[in-house]
Amino acid sequence: MNTLNRSDNYPEGPDPGLAGAIFPGWLKKRGAIRRISDCERKCEKNGFTAKAFIKSMGVERIRIGEMGNGRKVIKLVDTPWADRWMTYYDVEVPHHRHWKKI
Repeated sequence: MNTLNRSDNYPEGPDPGLAGAIFPGWLKKRGAIRRISDCERKCEKNGFTAKAFIKSMGVERIRIGEMGNGRKVIKLVDTPWADRWMTYYDVEVPHHRHWKKI
């Protein structure tokens, strides 16, 4: 996971990589906030840990927080950043109303 700049025709911000772009897309589709245990399972399937991903992407984009009941959650803060990388890697998952029968 590296940082690329605009002159390379990549989206701004750190590059999450293909597997990394899938995770924020999954999180966004679920309201941009999920229990940390759910996120860890999803990340494990993609070959990384949620905490390492958050550390490499920065808390201004995605962070760990607490719900009012004390449960830890991961929140996607910068959805435009996630959208740009999901589009770049072509992993954006459409909402059910955007699917069309062919």
